[in-house]
Amino acid sequence: MSVEPRTPTVRLARGLLFAGATVRIRAPVRGNRAFTPMDHARREQDKRLLELDLDYLEKREGKTIIYEEAESGSKEEESPADTLDRVKVVFLGAPRVGKSSIIRQFVWSEFSEEYKATERRETFYPSVVLADRLYELKITDLPTIPYFPVSSYLEWTEFRYYGLRSANAYVLVFDLSNQDTFQYIKTLRDQIYEARDMRGVPLLVVGNKQDELSPAVASGTRYRDIVNLVRKHWRCGYVECSARFNCRVVQVFRELMKSIQAVEGRPPSPTPAPSQPLRSYPQDTADKCILL
Repeated sequence: MSVEPRTPTVRLARGLLFAGATVRIRAPVRGNRAFTPMDHARREQDKRLLELDLDYLEKREGKTIIYEEAESGSKEEESPADTLDRVKVVFLGAPRVGKSSIIRQFVWSEFSEEYKATERRETFYPSVVLADRLYELKITDLPTIPYFPVSSYLEWTEFRYYGLRSANAYVLVFDLSNQDTFQYIKTLRDQIYEARDMRGVPLLVVGNKQDELSPAVASGTRYRDIVNLVRKHWRCGYVECSARFNCRVVQVFRELMKSIQAVEGRPPSPTPAPSQPLRSYPQDTADKCILL
């Protein structure tokens, strides 16, 4: 059964779960001693310093955070880490296509056979080196969205803190063994191009589960039509991979970074010879630097 994003509608009631939260840490009370004006001023300063946004804590500590429900009156602000030369990449796809597995295989070199649906936003912060340049990535893994927001208002009311309209690049993932999932990203891609200016914003299409692609399907007309549509008509990057066996997963991110380099006006990096080692280390993303 195919999954397609639905047509956007404006809802007055906010019934969706919003992502994002604020950690509030209060300074301890100093016994029973009365506070002096100096103590009060110092306490207010400590309070301001300790009320840190989770998004900033996540980047500073290099952790992977699953964001909880946002406060109704909260407002997303740009944290200090977002002012760095960071590339914000959003992964999108229908359920069970393996987009989370691709990210975790790339970042941590791990794969789980047990399926777990992505229910909230998860963010990863690996660093990659391509053509002697260091890039810091912000990879956002999102639940399947019913549609792409056509306005900032819809993004704020329906997909708060997802960062959909501010992404620097998009990766659309479908399942090669279930080609109905391609219809979802096809519709989503059309909505993205209608909703925002895509000049200077790379889009990469990834066919996952290459290990489950049967010869009959690979030689079929529908498969060839998909490849031709992406490469010739959409004119965007296309990579097939297997997250389960870590096959061509690095190639996904190499193609992504080459597209970003092309947008920056840099010459694309040459594809390394097969003998060149491509190593990744299953460490915390704060200490992770991947050579592409």
